[in-house]
Amino acid sequence: MYFFIKMKNILSFLIWFSPIFISAQDINNLEAKLSKEESANVLKWYLEITEKGIEKIGDSVIYSKEFIKVLNDENYRSFIFPKEYNREVAAYLIDNKNLKQAFWYLINIYPQNEDTKKIVIQSVIAYDKVFKMDEVLVNTFYTYSFMDPEISVVKDGKPEIVRPDILEAKLANVKEMVAYIVKYRKQQEIKKKSK
Repeated sequence: MYFFIKMKNILSFLIWFSPIFISAQDINNLEAKLSKEESANVLKWYLEITEKGIEKIGDSVIYSKEFIKVLNDENYRSFIFPKEYNREVAAYLIDNKNLKQAFWYLINIYPQNEDTKKIVIQSVIAYDKVFKMDEVLVNTFYTYSFMDPEISVVKDGKPEIVRPDILEAKLANVKEMVAYIVKYRKQQEIKKKSK
C-alpha cells in the first residue's frame, strides 16, 4: 500500500511540474535559438520575474507594475489571493510562463504537508538552474505579501497590515525554502569539486 501511495505522489509531481523541467532544459540552449525580438521578450520576462515588488531607493519607495496591478485590480487580486491555493493552478501558471504568480502559489502551498513541501522544493530547485531562486522567492514574497487579504486590508489604495503573525509565518516558510536552495547549491559545489 505504501508503495502505491508513493507512486501516486511521484506521478502527481511529474504531471503537475514537468513543464518546469522542460523549461529549465530549454533555457540552457535558448540564446542560440532566439531572434532579436524573442531575445528581447525573454529579457523582459526575466526582468519581470526577478523584479522586486517594493523597493526603497533613497527617500522614495518604488512599486513594480505587478504590485500596482494587484493593488488596483480587484479581479486580479482575487486570482492572486484565492481562498485556497492549489497545485493545479500553480502548474497552469507555470505552463503559461506566469512564473512570479506561480511562485507565489508555491509559497502558499508549501506548508500544506510534507509531501507538498518536497514537491515545491524540487520545483524551485529545478528553476534555480535558470534564476537565482532565493532572490526570486524573496522578491515574489515582497511583491504579493503586503496585499494578501490574510495579512492586510487595502484602505484608500494602500495595504494596511492587520495580521503581522501570518506575515511572519509566510516569511518563515520563504526562509525555509531559501535554506533548502542554499543547501542544494552547496551540495552541487561539493559534487563538482569531487569530480
